Amino acid sequence: MKKISFIITSFLLLVLAACSGGGEATSSSTEPASEGGATENDSILVTEAFHSLLYLPLYVGKKEGVFEDNNIDIKNIRSAGTGPTALASVLSGEAQFSVHGPEHVGFAQEKGGKAKAISAVANSAPVWVLANEDVEFHSPEDLKGKKIVVHQAPGTSNTLLKRLLLDAGLDYEKDVTVMEVQSGSELGPVLAGEADIAVAYQPQVDQGVSQGLKIVYDFTEEYPEYAFSTFNASEKLISENPDLVKRFVLSMDQSLKLIHENPDKAVAVAIEEFPELDKEVVTKAVNRMIDSNVYPPDVTITNEAFNTAIDMQKFVGNIKTDMKFEDIVDPSFNPNN
Repeated sequence: MKKISFIITSFLLLVLAACSGGGEATSSSTEPASEGGATENDSILVTEAFHSLLYLPLYVGKKEGVFEDNNIDIKNIRSAGTGPTALASVLSGEAQFSVHGPEHVGFAQEKGGKAKAISAVANSAPVWVLANEDVEFHSPEDLKGKKIVVHQAPGTSNTLLKRLLLDAGLDYEKDVTVMEVQSGSELGPVLAGEADIAVAYQPQVDQGVSQGLKIVYDFTEEYPEYAFSTFNASEKLISENPDLVKRFVLSMDQSLKLIHENPDKAVAVAIEEFPELDKEVVTKAVNRMIDSNVYPPDVTITNEAFNTAIDMQKFVGNIKTDMKFEDIVDPSFNPNN
């Protein structure tokens, strides 16, 4: 089923690109920006795999005027539902930038889609393992015999769990009982006493903690360099309007630095962006991700982070061929280089 899923999503990318005549997006300015800096705003669309606290640097940049200061008007941030769908909008010419895992750029390239990863946004493995207070956990070996709730494959939390079990000498199908659920539903069975362990993202992690669960394992400590999500652009946009790409990456860099310099401001934006969530949960979740560098200090996509993410995809069989850093990542717009 995994192979079929990736074939379908890759085919979707091609279809959308073909429907646009193979063209990629450009900014909506009537004239290209000059080398000395843009004099009018470029209006852009950004597509995200899903609406998430993981993409907070984008929301901070928009709400705090960072993009506007760099002559960029984000007219819309649209959730696409999946990484391939978000990237398809870029390849079809509808959106200028997308945010999702860099592996999707590689999958698109294999089918003729021309895109590059240009900026980091979530750069450590943002997954935590929670348990009820009465569950004994001292090491991953203690997962043996436990009932574990995790997001459906091929989600990253599912992949990380499989890797953790393998490294502990445990079998995913024989030594533990796994309940695969939709993302965001991991806590329910554990809180109801129907399972022992939940493997989850934020804000579910701090929602669980607020309801009496304990964190027993932190994947950000095991994988501090992990290119979980990147910003991506078409090669055509990079070629035809490099100034816009440069200003976008600069805006993201400034937003990431703002988050680390002023966590309270980042929290305020997150609370406004996710009003349905408890404010205390949001505050703790954002600060936890700042402290663990889920929000990296700048836009650099390191070789180590990229290779860790790709190797994890290879581990579960999602990637069969070599995906090289230099083929997928374009670091030339990084203001820190």
